[in-house]
Amino acid sequence: MIGRPGASARAGGRPPDGSVGQALVALAAALLLAGCQGEPRVRQSSLVRFGTIVQLDIAGTDAGQAQAGAAAIDALYARLESDWRSFGDGELGRANERLAAGEPVLLSPELHRLVARSLEIRDRSGGLFDPRVGTLVRLWGFEDLARRTPQAAPGAEALAAAREQARLASLRLENGRLSSDRPVRLELAGIAKGSALAAGAALLRARAIDQALVTIGGDVLAIGRRGARPWRIGVRDPFGAGIIGTIDLADGEAAVTSGTYERGFESGGRRYHHLLDPRTGRPAEGTVAVTVVGRDPELANAAAIALLVAGMGEAPELAATLGVDCVLMIGADGSRWLDDCMTRRLVTSPP
Repeated sequence: MIGRPGASARAGGRPPDGSVGQALVALAAALLLAGCQGEPRVRQSSLVRFGTIVQLDIAGTDAGQAQAGAAAIDALYARLESDWRSFGDGELGRANERLAAGEPVLLSPELHRLVARSLEIRDRSGGLFDPRVGTLVRLWGFEDLARRTPQAAPGAEALAAAREQARLASLRLENGRLSSDRPVRLELAGIAKGSALAAGAALLRARAIDQALVTIGGDVLAIGRRGARPWRIGVRDPFGAGIIGTIDLADGEAAVTSGTYERGFESGGRRYHHLLDPRTGRPAEGTVAVTVVGRDPELANAAAIALLVAGMGEAPELAATLGVDCVLMIGADGSRWLDDCMTRRLVTSPP
């Protein structure tokens, strides 16, 4: 998870207990540490979208322009939150109902592009990132943790059936028409926040806002600089309070983190997190957090999940295959793997 240096461990993302109020308190504490003498004033606003906290840090503009930009972002994200949600009456939810009934569906150009990108990354990752896991997500009860908490892990028989349904479904996407040879539900959360970051940045740039930081939960995209210096973010320590280090982001760069600590539930004395391994249908094991830095937030979003599922042993080869080259992985045992880029760029904090 990404946050600002000096912020609480909860800053910049949804608390594991789902308390948005606690996250806002942490964000407020972070804001007190945000300014330094001689830097441009940073105007900050927070809103709740995608089941987490969205924060905008806008510099080098007046209050009216910053407020108008924040309002436009809120309207955009309200629409995307509805349209890209896997279940419900938004576009993807309606499409999933058709696909689950074995019927084809015509997608909007926006959703068509997002589904096409998801399928491309699925193929490149060897299925370690797979948008076909919607039925598994629902079976585990992870489709809407903002509104309810799962109570128990699914049974082995139901899990096996849902896993096979996802694995065997062959999707066809052509001229905006999506079809499947068997019932299936898509889950795009593993790429949608990256896409939302890119869309939000484009919107702000179109409004002549060229110094900003857009944060959705633990994922961040930088626009321009913060005055004379780059935007600086902190990488959360997944095992406790505080951060393990900081990263300076260049204009247009995103830093995306997938972590097993973000969402989950406890049952029978065991904790189950929301990042499912498509090969087993169960929460991925071995890695607790992956951070990817790059200029393609969609790819960074999906790659972080694929790498977490793959584990450190497969990480170097998979990262090369996916075309990401600035990666930090943290294992459940506290071990770390950093590629050359991340080794240069992560400024670690004292233990």
